Amino acid sequence: MLALYNIAIKIYTFLIRINSLFNNKAKRWVQGRENIFLDLKFALGNEKNIFWFHCASLGEYEQAQEVIVATKKQYPKYKILLTFFSPSGYEVMKNCSLVEWVFYLPSDTVENSDKFISIVKPKKVFFIKSELWLNYMIHLYNQNIPLYHIASVFRKDQFLLRISIFRTTLKKSKYFFVQDINSLKVLNNININNASAIGDTRFDSIISNLKSYKNTDIFKFKNKKPLIILGSVWPHDINIIREFISCFKDYKFIIAPHELSYCPIILKEFNGFLFSKIKEENDVQDKNLLVIDNIGFLKHLYQYSELVYIGGGFGDGVHNTIEPAVYMQPVIFGPNYNKSIENAELISINAAISINSKKNLKIKIERLINSFRKKELSKYINKKSGAVKRILEILIKIED
Repeated sequence: MLALYNIAIKIYTFLIRINSLFNNKAKRWVQGRENIFLDLKFALGNEKNIFWFHCASLGEYEQAQEVIVATKKQYPKYKILLTFFSPSGYEVMKNCSLVEWVFYLPSDTVENSDKFISIVKPKKVFFIKSELWLNYMIHLYNQNIPLYHIASVFRKDQFLLRISIFRTTLKKSKYFFVQDINSLKVLNNININNASAIGDTRFDSIISNLKSYKNTDIFKFKNKKPLIILGSVWPHDINIIREFISCFKDYKFIIAPHELSYCPIILKEFNGFLFSKIKEENDVQDKNLLVIDNIGFLKHLYQYSELVYIGGGFGDGVHNTIEPAVYMQPVIFGPNYNKSIENAELISINAAISINSKKNLKIKIERLINSFRKKELSKYINKKSGAVKRILEILIKIED
């Protein structure tokens, strides 16, 4: 089975290289890994005390951020290497001041994983959420390097858990800090007991950033009017966006696409302007629709809104709803929301609703606004925070 996995990884890497001839994101994925081992050797030098954190993309970095902060305080002599799989994470965080180095992760071949680990020689490794790379995990175990999984989620119907090589390799990890009790039960059922349900570390990261950013251009654009933010939207959210604009004529709108390549589609469909051009616009306060052409900026904008729609729910799944919730905003999203337990929890306390079409959208949202209770949401946020502290307590206990 491991042989099939290795073949699949090589085919996947080959296909990305082919796609890079036509797709800019795939091109950045390939270019970012050129000469990576030489660059890694030069950057790290002879550093012996390294903790390695790996994230798929920017969303996973949000889950890693405060763990990195706490780890640096607890282990001040260690330096942090941060890696990303996706360009959307690396491009935003490549100059991250919180860590010493930021790199792409080479694809998970036997050769790459062996070479990467032999250069880095990490003392501890932290994989965030769903990152499960077999060859890296096997090499770490063979070299007695402890691997910790942070903010992981496991489901009983998860395909990978049906494959024996994945189950066997998971058992070699040092510890699992999972988000919820269901994930813990799934691990226990396959005889993995070195795990604790500690919650989602994103709450700690988002709370730490709360209202730490101000933007006078957004204040000027809002011009004391109510604002609806439509965040992480895809082209299949266009119909919903259109309905929002039709139903809430007295509101202003900020649209943040999930991919910057969607900006032309949105501008073609709606009469708006780009955030990058905001200083060139005359009478910004009289404009009604602003499109964010900047990755990583959206999380700072929710503090200005009165209502938030999060995209992705009419596709593979809803994106981050915690960020607007922490700012005490009512949230709306599409029907495919079950990948994150927080979405169902927000619905249960009347802090969010799920919609499956544009029909009766205004009525549904008005019901949400009328039933929305900031006090209940505040209690929920406070209850969900503190995962990072629990991780450090267990981490120290494991070492003792």
